[in-house]
Amino acid sequence: MRHSVKKTIEQDEGSLLLSTFHLLFFISFLIISLTSIINNQLMQLQLVSRAYEAKAMIEVSQTLLRGKNEWENVETGTIYFSQGEVTIEKKTAGEYELEAKLNNNYTSSQTIFIDKTISKEERKKKRDNTTTSKTPVKDTSSEEKQGEGSIVTN
Repeated sequence: MRHSVKKTIEQDEGSLLLSTFHLLFFISFLIISLTSIINNQLMQLQLVSRAYEAKAMIEVSQTLLRGKNEWENVETGTIYFSQGEVTIEKKTAGEYELEAKLNNNYTSSQTIFIDKTISKEERKKKRDNTTTSKTPVKDTSSEEKQGEGSIVTN
């Protein structure tokens, strides 16, 4: 009888090793998967951060270009920032291409349209004419309902 009990104990000892290997394989697979997910999230965060920096540089350059374009005609130019530079190139009348290049070689470009601006004197005359004008405003959308020549005020 002793002999059969001993064989049963020897067979149980090997099964624990196989379960341990399966557990270690699953845990290592889980750790590798989490590491790759975190790595991809960090790369996406860097790309989004670079895109926002480039967009902010382009928007500031666009504001500066609109202000500068009121006094003189800009053909080409470069605006330097601490994060990189923005190159301005005139394509057609009123159409400009702004290309932002960050220090880490990330590039982004945008085409903008700037309407021809009027001079300060013309703007002042136009503002004075609109504020001193006392002609009544006629609403033509409800003219059929009110009759011809009536003035509708709100």
